[in-house]
Amino acid sequence: MADTAPTIPSLKISFITAQTNTLFQPLAPSRIWRRNNNASSNPIPARILDDVLFNLNQTMQLHYRRVYPPQATYNVAEQISNLYSRNAEERVNKLKESESTIGRELDLAADDAIEELPSSWPIEADLDKYPEVADQYEAIVLRLTQLSEERRNVRLRVEKLRRFRDAVQPLSATNERSIQDNLITRDGPVEKELERMRVLLVRVTSRVANLPY
Repeated sequence: MADTAPTIPSLKISFITAQTNTLFQPLAPSRIWRRNNNASSNPIPARILDDVLFNLNQTMQLHYRRVYPPQATYNVAEQISNLYSRNAEERVNKLKESESTIGRELDLAADDAIEELPSSWPIEADLDKYPEVADQYEAIVLRLTQLSEERRNVRLRVEKLRRFRDAVQPLSATNERSIQDNLITRDGPVEKELERMRVLLVRVTSRVANLPY
């Protein structure tokens, strides 16, 4: 049969009992102290020392039994357990409250904040008390979600147009001269060069024709 798991009060009782037992262990001088006492010029007699220690230890034991009886130890352990439980409940309640409410510091213009909004009013107790407000909240969240999606699409389109602009930047007006230099246009540089070559060809042909055979 499996052992029953210890309860929190029982663990606290064991801890307190162990600590108090450590505090009220019988006192006894160390061997070094006894050796130094025996070697001194005016040593404390062993009988007197033993009597004093006996009375002191008896007084400590009486104090221990009066101050730390089993019932008092149990009460202290129970109080500690209740404090832990109360503290844990407060933390859980604060966590639930923070999860079910919308902080004022929330930036409702941010896409990630809008995505985190619950689609319906998170506090169930208010649904019956303020149904119109709950409906209004749902409509607002729906509209915010739609606007956030539209803004996301606009951003994607703007980014696409920017990439397209960067791609056609070499063909912009700033480079128009370098592009037209390679085009055969009326009175363009290519046409003028062709005309110059035609005239030069006529001259060469004429000179060749006038050469003696």
